[in-house]
Amino acid sequence: MKELLLFGYFLLVILVGILSFNKIKNDKDFFVAGKSAGIFQVSGSLLASILGSSAIIGSVDFAYTSGWAGIWLMVCASLGLIGLYPLVKHIKNFQGYNLPSMLGSFYGEEVQRISSFIIPIAWLGVVASQIMGAAKIVTILSSLNYVQGVWLSGLVFIVYTILGGQLSIIKTDVIQLMFILAGLFFTFVYVLPEPITKEILPVVNYKFGIMDIIVMILTYSTTFLVGPDIYSRLFCAKDENTMRKSIIITILVLLPLAFIFAKIGVYGIQMFDEVGRESVLLMIANEKLPKVLGFFLYFGLLSAVISSADTTLLTASSLFTQVFLKDLKSKKAIFITRILMVVFGLLAILIAVKMKYILSTLLLALAVYSGAFIVPTFVGIFGFRAKKEVVILAIIAGGVTALIGKLIGGDRGNYISILAYLINISILFLGKNKKN
Repeated sequence: MKELLLFGYFLLVILVGILSFNKIKNDKDFFVAGKSAGIFQVSGSLLASILGSSAIIGSVDFAYTSGWAGIWLMVCASLGLIGLYPLVKHIKNFQGYNLPSMLGSFYGEEVQRISSFIIPIAWLGVVASQIMGAAKIVTILSSLNYVQGVWLSGLVFIVYTILGGQLSIIKTDVIQLMFILAGLFFTFVYVLPEPITKEILPVVNYKFGIMDIIVMILTYSTTFLVGPDIYSRLFCAKDENTMRKSIIITILVLLPLAFIFAKIGVYGIQMFDEVGRESVLLMIANEKLPKVLGFFLYFGLLSAVISSADTTLLTASSLFTQVFLKDLKSKKAIFITRILMVVFGLLAILIAVKMKYILSTLLLALAVYSGAFIVPTFVGIFGFRAKKEVVILAIIAGGVTALIGKLIGGDRGNYISILAYLINISILFLGKNKKN
C-alpha cells in the first residue's frame, strides 16, 4: 500500500509537469514564471525552497548531536532574510533572470560568464542533498534500497523540472508547503509533552560554539542575503511590495520552525542512544509516531524535497546556460537549459550515491559559494565597481580558500573560512575603479 501511494505521488508530480509544459509560452514563463507571482506564491515558494531535506532533516539531526544549538540553522536563515529586506529597493528594478546576470551588469560579461560556470558546480551539492533526503524516505516507504531510491528520486526531479520550469514550480510550491508545515506541526504536537530527562546541551556549547556560529552566519546566512535560489524567487514577484511582504512572511514562519526542529531533535535524544547513519527524524517517524502521523510526515518531507530540488536544479542549469549564451531571453536558452538539467541532475545523483550525510554536503556547497560570491554581489548592489580581472581573481581566491577551510574542518578550518572573506574583500578593494 505504501509503495503504491509513493509511486502514485511521483506520477502526480510528473503529471503536474506535463500540464505546466503546455502553459509555457516564452522564456519569461519558464525562468521567472512570467514575473507575475503574488505574495502567497512568492512567500510560499521561498519557504518551500528553503525547507528542503537539508534544512528539515539536517536541523533535526543537528539538534540530536548538538542539543538546543539545533536552532541555529533556521535562525541563521532568518538573519540572512532580515538583511535582505532593505536590499529589495536596490534589486526591484532588475530586469534579468538570475544572480550572474546581476553580476554581469555590475562588472561585465566575463564576470557573468565565470559566475554562471562556478555557481552551478557548487550547487550540485545542494541538489544532491535534496536527492539524498528523498532517497532516505523512499527506502522507508518501499522495498528499494538507498541507491535505487537515489536514482528514482533524481529521475523524477529531472523530468518534472524539465517539463514545467519555473511556472510549475512557483504554482505547486504553496501546495507542497502546506503538506510540509502540517506534517511538522503534528509531529511537534505529538513530541511536545515528552519530558526532558537527559541533560541537553544549551544553545551555545562545546560542540557548537561562538566561532561555529560566526562561520555559519558567513557561509549560510549570507546565502539568503545574496543567493541564487532566493533571488530567483524574488525575480518572479510582480512588484516591490510583493517582495517585501513575502520576505516578512518567510521570516515569521522560519523562526518558530527553528524551535520546532530543535525540540524534535531533543526528543530524539530522549528516545535513541544511537542512530548511526540514519536520520533521527526518520527514525522518530518510523518507530515512535502513530502510523498515520508517521506516514503523513513522510509525504510532507517528500514534498519538502521536491519543492527544493526542482528550484535548485533549475537554478543550476539556467545559470550554466549563460556560459554559452549572453542571456536567457530566447527559446534557445530554454532548450539548452533542459539539456543541462539532465546533465546536472545525473551528476547530482552520482554525488548523492557517494555521500551519505545531508547537512555536511549542503554546507560544503554553500561555503564555496559564499566565499566566492557574497562580497562581490553585496558591494555591487550598492554601486561598487572594479575591473573584471580583479573581480574574477577575488571570486576564485575566495571560493578556493573557503573550500579548503571546509575540507580541513575544526577551528583551523573555521579560521580559514573567515579568511576567505578577507581575501575576497582585499582583492576587490585593491582593484576598485578609481571613479568609485
